[in-house]
Amino acid sequence: MRKWIFLILMIKEQIGKRLRELRRSQGLTQKAMADRAGVDYTYIGKIERAEQLPSLGVLIKISEALSLPLDRFIIDESTYRLINLLPKEGYKAARRKEIQELLRLLEEIHEGDIPLLIEIVKVLKKHREMKKERLPMVAESSAIYKKQKK
Repeated sequence: MRKWIFLILMIKEQIGKRLRELRRSQGLTQKAMADRAGVDYTYIGKIERAEQLPSLGVLIKISEALSLPLDRFIIDESTYRLINLLPKEGYKAARRKEIQELLRLLEEIHEGDIPLLIEIVKVLKKHREMKKERLPMVAESSAIYKKQKK
């Protein structure tokens, strides 16, 4: 039971935080936001302070008032931008926590490290694609990769 209460508190906090960010990014006051969504402005304040968990219907009204998809209240901005760069299959995978963490880390990566990361991913991919059980050791030459690929 405690786990559920904690989860609800986290969801309320996340939705409230995102609503405040999204509302402010569009230059709206709580009153203007409430008018657009057809709810009372004090209700918007309660949601933003995590005092109130909005119903799905209210959340839909708010997302429509902001002209944003509903998932913007759950997924943070940096993850959302990176997910939009992924193919549809990647979107499903990005819901996993490990993938979200990886995407956050990638967004903060130094530009000069990107070529190295690309090479690392290519090597990992080659290892996965190899049909044989024996994988070359790190110290072995790259000629082994070419022989095994043929």
